[in-house]
Amino acid sequence: MSESARKEVSVPLLVGISKAIREVIRLADNVAQSDCCVLIEGDSGTGKELLARRIWAKSPRKLRPLIPVNCAGISETLFESQFFGHVRGAFTGAEQNMLGVVRTADGGTVFLDEISEISVRLQPKLLRVLQEQEVMPVGKPIPIKVDTRFIVGTNRNLREMVNRGEFRQDLYYRMNIVRIVIPPLRQRAEDVPPLLEHFSELHAARYKRAKIGISDDVRFFLTGYSWPGNVRELAAWVERLYATGLKPEVLTEMLLAEAGSAPPSTSDEATSLKEVERLAIIHALEHADHNQRKAARMLQIHRATLARKLKKYDLK
Repeated sequence: MSESARKEVSVPLLVGISKAIREVIRLADNVAQSDCCVLIEGDSGTGKELLARRIWAKSPRKLRPLIPVNCAGISETLFESQFFGHVRGAFTGAEQNMLGVVRTADGGTVFLDEISEISVRLQPKLLRVLQEQEVMPVGKPIPIKVDTRFIVGTNRNLREMVNRGEFRQDLYYRMNIVRIVIPPLRQRAEDVPPLLEHFSELHAARYKRAKIGISDDVRFFLTGYSWPGNVRELAAWVERLYATGLKPEVLTEMLLAEAGSAPPSTSDEATSLKEVERLAIIHALEHADHNQRKAARMLQIHRATLARKLKKYDLK
């Protein structure tokens, strides 16, 4: 990447209007200017790597590399070589010197995703890098100083893993300088409409198609849907809309079928949409612990409107 291109690093956009996501963005932007380690926790599909990229893009290190690493895909036997590098001849197959991830990112940032998958045996080696900012390449056990920032991500609760003895306490505290938790989409339903709009514009441009209209009934359902795959699942649903050309109502029924709660098969679209609306209300009530005021906020309708619909569908 040329120097001029490096200076034009775009800041990733985290779309949402909820208080929860606005707080996540505020904290990420505040911590971006420092070099401290950041721990990002969140369910799969919530956008942990996107947030890590935002922190990097708003940091003084944006002119140097950001290297994402999926810890679940790192072989335990090759961990030291891949992370710390090796010298030629250090082991069979080492035909040339290799810097490794940490030194390649020198001056920049490493994002260690799924950090919970690092084995307990390897955790002390990672702790040393974070504490001492130095690595020892395989075959040349002489410490080499590095200047690398670490951001780590996990979809598991590391505190609970520490309590069970599955994760080193000292490493946890070294990583947990600033902890950012991205709530699942089901807990911030008000973010669904702006996300739908964002991904619709994105994929309309990508597939060179006119923007597809989504009816109020479908939007109503999608806002109340639980989205077990979080933002990633919602993005995939919108892309499928543009890739297939199928009607939003059809894709909504397919979504329900995949979730195991498809409405009865019918050729009457109006009947099908009523079932979609009924299921949207059920989903919203379940995720609002049957608090009608909260469910109405999730569905972005007035409390009185929800009361009428509950009566209409004979729901308690």
